[in-house]
Amino acid sequence: MRELMVFALLVVAAWFDWRNRKIPNQLTMPMMAAGLLFQFAGGTGWLAFTGIAGGFLLTLVPVGLKGMGMGDQKLLMAVGAWSGWSEVYSVFLLSILLCLASVVLVPRSWMRLHVNLNLMLVGWAAHRQLWIPALQKSAVSFSYAVWLLAAYVLHSMWSSMEMRL
Repeated sequence: MRELMVFALLVVAAWFDWRNRKIPNQLTMPMMAAGLLFQFAGGTGWLAFTGIAGGFLLTLVPVGLKGMGMGDQKLLMAVGAWSGWSEVYSVFLLSILLCLASVVLVPRSWMRLHVNLNLMLVGWAAHRQLWIPALQKSAVSFSYAVWLLAAYVLHSMWSSMEMRL
């Protein structure tokens, strides 16, 4: 049941993120609460708390630097409520690797990435609004929920293969 709920959450969130570049609170907050209730009912409420805290801490810097939205943060926290710290950490790292791979594999983003990195280096001491590019000009502007879904599917496949061995 847990895996199905997380998968459904990520599919819906990925769809919203892909189409609107926003993940609605009406999706993430009830799923976070449901994950807490599910874990408490199973006697593993501490897993939910470590997953929520872990999801928050892992995304604190990316959200602060405007590289990730707060909807992405709440989505990872909701996943954490259902799965706990260990899985959130693994899925987060895998999703970041998938995001970076997508940047490397899309050549049209390279020039924009080069320009943006130069702007960041030149204006490091300047105000954040000066050195972080607008969404339309960002080379690494993508729907994080899509990559989080892909990372969760890969993580689930690897976990099930490990259990068979």
